[in-house]
Amino acid sequence: MLIDGERALISDQTQLKGRLRLSLPPSLEPWWEVLSAFQQRYPDIQLQVYTSDRRIDMIEDGIDVAMRIGRITHESMVARRMLAYRHILVASPVLLARLGLPDKVADLHHYPCGAWSQDATATWQLGEEVFKADPIIATNDYAHLRSRALAGDLVTELPPFMAKEAIRNKQLVALLGKHPFPEMEINLLYPSHRHPSNLVRTYLDFAQQHIQRLM
Repeated sequence: MLIDGERALISDQTQLKGRLRLSLPPSLEPWWEVLSAFQQRYPDIQLQVYTSDRRIDMIEDGIDVAMRIGRITHESMVARRMLAYRHILVASPVLLARLGLPDKVADLHHYPCGAWSQDATATWQLGEEVFKADPIIATNDYAHLRSRALAGDLVTELPPFMAKEAIRNKQLVALLGKHPFPEMEINLLYPSHRHPSNLVRTYLDFAQQHIQRLM
């Protein structure tokens, strides 16, 4: 049975060929590792990856699988839920040595804040409280916010996969843990009217198995 399983795996690896067109949000670093591992497993599959924080038309743009963050209600799409997570509020020890630790959400008004935003405004849902930030910088790039937080410039929110290593290395400190951000979802989507190909099904199953270890 083991030999048969190994033969089936080798057969899958040699038979799966073609191009897979993917859409991803920017700065989703753990997924780069998933894609690398996927191509090591299936070396004859070519990936064409588009990164954008804007909604795209999967049919018009020829996308096979798109990643979306947030709940999916689009009837023309089939969603495969990958995982759920919460953002983390962080600041550097340098900033906290200067300003102290915030004890409550309202204390954030006394800190320079950076926020992910498409405009100049930002609202953070922290537990049962809503904090309306007046950010010194608003950007749609979490990597930029992480850089500024590491430099000691500001308090910001980060996805866990962009914050945990810095927290582990004591370069960043998680704040207000009793006031968590809302839960968010990562889903992989494909058009409901299109029967998923072997490439799409293999990619979805592979991603489901691997992403939990990286987040």
